[in-house]
Amino acid sequence: MSTAPTFDFRLSTLLSLDTATDRPTLALGTPGDPGADVVIPHRHDLSREIDAVTRRLLRERSITPGQLAGVLVGDGPGSFTGLRIGIAFARGLTRALGVPLLVAPSMMGAARAVAGLDPVVVDYDALRGECYRAAWSFAPSGVEQRLAPAIVRTGEPVALGAPVARAGAGHASAAALLRLAGVPGGARPVDSSWEPTYGRPAEAEVRRLATQPAAGR
Repeated sequence: MSTAPTFDFRLSTLLSLDTATDRPTLALGTPGDPGADVVIPHRHDLSREIDAVTRRLLRERSITPGQLAGVLVGDGPGSFTGLRIGIAFARGLTRALGVPLLVAPSMMGAARAVAGLDPVVVDYDALRGECYRAAWSFAPSGVEQRLAPAIVRTGEPVALGAPVARAGAGHASAAALLRLAGVPGGARPVDSSWEPTYGRPAEAEVRRLATQPAAGR
């Protein structure tokens, strides 16, 4: 029995967003030509600026929203607030346009931005003396996950037994994420039941739970 062909995002015009770090970025183009990252300078302005920056980017590239084949967003782990804003914006845009939502870990984008010596180990500061850590290898055949994203103690040795390249939150890149669309093991389309990987609750939620009386008291 024949099946419908998989849509090839490698030739598609996509909007990409990475809002998992203190340096939110957007990119617009194809995986082969993603263009340069556009930075929203201050994460605290993200909720106010993300729509305006997207509109300006579309206008500058002479692309209409109707020409977008999909929206790609970094799915964490990372900043709870940044992820929530970026993912909500991406979901709303894909629903309005009737196009697919694609996701990939922000950390995979950071690794892709410095890919050369493999594997690439990525550490994001998770506060409290901990970091988010993950690792990937990149090859013409696709992306191989070497370490799944997890929280580890800051400075904990990397147990891969090979020389590694290193990346951090400063390498997070919407353009690098966009290059992962259509790549095996890279960005992937998700359905309406998908939920992001926040990594841990927002700091405000942690403080609220810490002061909440225990059940039954």
